Amino acid sequence: MATVIDLIEDPSLRESVIRPLRQRGHPVPGGDEPGEDRLMFSGVSWDGYLALDAALGHDRSSPRLYWLDGMVEIMSTSSKHEELKKWIATLVEQFFIAKRIRAYPRGQATIKQLKEAGAEPDESWTFDERKEVPDLVLEIALTSGGLPKLEIYQRFAVPEVWFWRKDQLEVWTLEGGSYTGPHGASRLMPEFPLRSLAECAVIPDWMDAILQFRRAFE
Repeated sequence: MATVIDLIEDPSLRESVIRPLRQRGHPVPGGDEPGEDRLMFSGVSWDGYLALDAALGHDRSSPRLYWLDGMVEIMSTSSKHEELKKWIATLVEQFFIAKRIRAYPRGQATIKQLKEAGAEPDESWTFDERKEVPDLVLEIALTSGGLPKLEIYQRFAVPEVWFWRKDQLEVWTLEGGSYTGPHGASRLMPEFPLRSLAECAVIPDWMDAILQFRRAFE
């Protein structure tokens, strides 16, 4: 039986895993679209994680790769997942513009903590200046399972993590080295209308969602 090390080191075996994950990340229009698909492996070294990351390609939109203490998660996403990610990020950035918040989008740029953790968030931003580690991370969680994302982001000391789960936005804030939440307000942006975002993120029309959301704070 092939091990994850074989999958990383043997190109033919590696491609047998990577190819279907890439295909799952681009579902056929009109087909059944689960939220996310995951493969989990244990016993993966830091160097093995870096090799797998390189094998998947640094310019990919899917699959996503997470690593924590020798465990690796390879996650593909559906078009529903990607639409929600873009939809919510657009609304968040409308608030930044209206309130003149100097935010710098990082998208899903990989963040790595040497030999501790690695992650590719759905969306992320830094405030005031560009930084290697984001101040705010957004994760779309349409299905359960996988590595504990809060524990991963705790290694990077990300101040705030937002999860979209069950049509609601959960806010988790870093306090004393660990996350607390979910909270009803953002510590980074106390005036951010979380409830309005949740309402507008499920509006079928993109423009209608933006216009309604802007009315919540303009």
